[in-house]
Amino acid sequence: MASLEQTSLLASHRSTGFDYIRIVLSIAIIAWHSVLVTMGPAAEVPFYSGPLRPMLHFLVPSFFALSGYLVAGSLLRTDHLPTFLTLRVLRIFPALCCEVVISALIIGTLLTTLPLADYFSDRVFHRYFLNVIGEIRYHLPGVFASNTTTTVNVQLWTIPYELKCYIGISLVSWLTLHRRPRIFVALLIVATLLLTVMNYSHFWEMDYAGRPTGRSVVLAFLWGVAFYLLRTKIPHNIYLFCAALAASWMFLKQPETEFLASPALAYVTVYVGLLQVRRTFLLLAGDISYGIYLYGFVIQQAVYQLLPNYRAWHENFLISLAIACVFGYVSWVGVESPALGKKKVVVQFVKSLSDRLEAFARRSVRSS
Repeated sequence: MASLEQTSLLASHRSTGFDYIRIVLSIAIIAWHSVLVTMGPAAEVPFYSGPLRPMLHFLVPSFFALSGYLVAGSLLRTDHLPTFLTLRVLRIFPALCCEVVISALIIGTLLTTLPLADYFSDRVFHRYFLNVIGEIRYHLPGVFASNTTTTVNVQLWTIPYELKCYIGISLVSWLTLHRRPRIFVALLIVATLLLTVMNYSHFWEMDYAGRPTGRSVVLAFLWGVAFYLLRTKIPHNIYLFCAALAASWMFLKQPETEFLASPALAYVTVYVGLLQVRRTFLLLAGDISYGIYLYGFVIQQAVYQLLPNYRAWHENFLISLAIACVFGYVSWVGVESPALGKKKVVVQFVKSLSDRLEAFARRSVRSS
């Protein structure tokens, strides 16, 4: 029975499954957001509390589990924390900064109901740029004021938790737990059980009809990391996949057991990610999934406002998806890929600077 590592080796560590998962999850999130955009926040409640809850609560945590698995690989390959964090910054922030600027300076100025002088002088406009550092602001003055929701970028709620994930994996590296995977997994099991007990004891307010919690997506990320660290021991097995899929569905049916779903949904994600699926037109444009995710909601809001004759959820979804794919492609070709193309130069600079600072610190300690 092949392990996760052996399955990855068969595809020369270039499994297309992860690419397809990113695309499918991005599209699924746009489809789900079409309910909010076309029907309003109240329309989401029956879905979050009904039979579709497990599927809806699978989407974002699966994204995080995927990220955890791949990011752990990056950490082990670089084995240098400043370099690793630099690579994360290059992957996330250029596209995020562009999306925030485009939303505020182009889309916002075209669609606001306020005079431009009032729009640009409003504190809400100024604070919107805090999104680039993870201080999330969801509104722009006068933008989408007559829509069912005035939110500009609801999907940005995940950004602070992405930052927490990178803080978490940095601690894993600093404590050298990535070299002691069994200890890391043992701690993760304890944390998962403890969080579940806290859920059952209502240690915090439980949301029975809302989106996944930040705690659940961070935990999914860490389980993704765990599967990478134990990739030589864990089998890539269809029966385990089916069992994990069933466990994910069962545990995600109610919020009290959402944390127990984390290892199962992480395995489901990694299993599919390691499948070597034939490349199709979906992958020819590059990795457009991040751009689709970033621009999807603001595009959906603009489509709802500008095309009043196409406000059914499926119409909003299809039109917005087509436009978001274009934005995703432009983001990849014009921003993300060029930024990643500079990584060798940037990484060399960071490593050199890090080595100099380390040498300076050692000299300072000796002289004292």
